[in-house]
Amino acid sequence: PLDADDERGARAVLADGPLPADRLRDDLAEELNGLDLPTGLQPDQLFLHVLAWNVQPDGLPPAVLLLDRAAPLAAGHRHRAALTEWADAWAQRAGLAQELKRRREARVGVTRDPDIPRCLIVAVEPARDGTDDVVVRPWLNTVPGHWDPQPGAPAVTTLDGLGPAVDDALRQGARLWGGPQEPGAGGQGRPSAYVEFVLPYDLLNHDVASLTYRIGDGRPLPLGLKYGVHLRSLERMRTDDALVRHQWQERWHALRQHGVSVHGWAGPDARRLDAWQATLAGDTRHTAVVLDAPAGVSAMEALKAAIAEGIGLAVWDRRGTFPEERREVVTAVFASVPTPGQIPVAIHRLRRNAELNQRGPGRLLGRHIGFFWDDPTRIVDMHTIDPGDLADEEAPA
Repeated sequence: PLDADDERGARAVLADGPLPADRLRDDLAEELNGLDLPTGLQPDQLFLHVLAWNVQPDGLPPAVLLLDRAAPLAAGHRHRAALTEWADAWAQRAGLAQELKRRREARVGVTRDPDIPRCLIVAVEPARDGTDDVVVRPWLNTVPGHWDPQPGAPAVTTLDGLGPAVDDALRQGARLWGGPQEPGAGGQGRPSAYVEFVLPYDLLNHDVASLTYRIGDGRPLPLGLKYGVHLRSLERMRTDDALVRHQWQERWHALRQHGVSVHGWAGPDARRLDAWQATLAGDTRHTAVVLDAPAGVSAMEALKAAIAEGIGLAVWDRRGTFPEERREVVTAVFASVPTPGQIPVAIHRLRRNAELNQRGPGRLLGRHIGFFWDDPTRIVDMHTIDPGDLADEEAPA
């Protein structure tokens, strides 16, 4: 789309001052509606990477949009003006000035949510065809602050093979993990990225945080040591029940606005599960549940009830009964964060400290904690996949 003179002029104006390479990449990825961009490239390298890409549906080339997105990121007024003038001049010559204006107007109302991370979303669903197979489907969200996950390649494996399948998905997203991160990511206990597991009820107590990943010739390490890991509900993600979605959004809004209010559940509550759910349903100020592991029938029914009532935050000890002293650790974790959006960071620190064998009351809990964090604003397409269809796709011609 750009001729040789355009290219020379664009590269000259890009080089006229410093630009934040990682932020420019993220802004351009947002602008291009999901087209995959590598991280770790300097602005001139990123320009060359997209130079030959086809124009967008409105006729604007990604290389032109790169310069337009670079303008507000430039440090000096002269550099900002030069970038804007170049983009304006190109659009004017191409007869696309109105299209560029519409792009700029559309950006005005867009805000970044600091709680949206770079992450890998992994949906795991039993094939339910008489075998032990599970269908694993990954998505990659590459722009922090903006939710636009892109699907990866699905696979059929078994629960024993889930670790290697997740490792493969991490390698599919190598550009996501390998590039520059926002300030603070990967340091002071903050993970550089998250792995969200979207699981059916019967897999929610599966120890996904202990699945291993491997880099080079090093030893396999637990996923929860490096990445923030949490659980989400497959059934609720897939539902088309408007009331379920409304309650989910309402309860999440209360969590974000008013903080954590725990509705606890323990073994003795099994005898009054109806009353327990009625109490939860009657008070939308309750925004979290702390319960025994949903491996037994009664605790699973409690978790199902909490999910039906819109709860997006739940914590349990995977080993079974959740003693009071461990519940106090969770209460302290909730109290330690300035905003609810920091809870996943705090849980990651608890897990990381446990793996690093630091002493303290949270050490054992950190190795066995089940952490359910299900945000209704972060949805992925959960249509059903027939594992037989995947096998057909993978069959040799």
